Amino acid sequence: MDNKRVIIGFSVAIIFVTIFVLIYFLRNQVPLNDETAIGNNAGNLYNGGLVLEMDGKVYFSNPLDSGALYSMNPDETDLKNLTMMAVRNLVGHGKYVYYYMDTTESNASSDLKGLGRVSTFYGLYRSQTNGDKQKLLDREMISSIQLVGSNLYYTVTTGSKTGLNKIRIDGEKQDTVTSELIDPSCAANSKIYYSGVDLDHDLHMMDTLSENAASIVLSGNIWQPIIQGDYVYYIDAAHHYRLCRANLVSGSNEVLTNSRVDYYNMNEFNIFYSTSEAGNQTLRVMKLDGSGNTVIAEGIFHGLSLTSKYLYFKAFGVENVMYHIPIDGSAPLSTFNPSR
Repeated sequence: MDNKRVIIGFSVAIIFVTIFVLIYFLRNQVPLNDETAIGNNAGNLYNGGLVLEMDGKVYFSNPLDSGALYSMNPDETDLKNLTMMAVRNLVGHGKYVYYYMDTTESNASSDLKGLGRVSTFYGLYRSQTNGDKQKLLDREMISSIQLVGSNLYYTVTTGSKTGLNKIRIDGEKQDTVTSELIDPSCAANSKIYYSGVDLDHDLHMMDTLSENAASIVLSGNIWQPIIQGDYVYYIDAAHHYRLCRANLVSGSNEVLTNSRVDYYNMNEFNIFYSTSEAGNQTLRVMKLDGSGNTVIAEGIFHGLSLTSKYLYFKAFGVENVMYHIPIDGSAPLSTFNPSR
């Protein structure tokens, strides 16, 4: 009888341990994404990836807190701090956000105690959308990141991994795709559109579902392509860095502005761009076809970042101040104050 009780007790214990381990595994498992998932719009990423809007929340690098990661509602309410250290290249999908974090780009490292105070933290990180369960995926110096499906594509700038790399969102299957310093920011329909670097500056397309096979889509000296509908918008580096668009179906090409474009971003209605050319140092907005060109602000600006409600941007030389203006024009330009 005693042996029977021991066997029953042992069996029950094994069942409880198995259930506990299974629950722990399921809670900590990173579910893979649908293959069509994209981490952020190309325009935001070309401007440093300082802002990401996802599932009713805006995640951003807070200039008033040394670039630490914060979240808020699109109307700028419900402000929350998620990390201590500076972040950029924000992408995300589902329960997770991904970013490049670097203590050397933040004053927050001086506030760390103990071992953290003498350590340097940098690399590709993943965390839950509330900032919990922060995990290092790859300790490399990174210039750009995009999420396509269940893989993070990121450009490593130094060391043995220099070039375009990819890693699955659970931290598995890391690999260098090419030693070419490709910017993966523009992605659509499981494809990455990028400017050639080593051999040409044409527009290339990489199919992430076909072993990253690449082909040339459009010839030219093309910079910062953005795919929207049948069009690719781009900076034409061969002709004074003017902004153009080409129809990928008909092959037609249009010049949208002859001004030298330093930075631009766009939504489904408008293009926002900054120019620093002599006599025309302005931030402007125009329609997708180049019509209705209007000045938003005088000065030299960068970091043009869009959400469904606002355009955010910075003035050169003043990194701890960010400005914003409603994209519907319902209020004038003002200073963004994410400390309220």
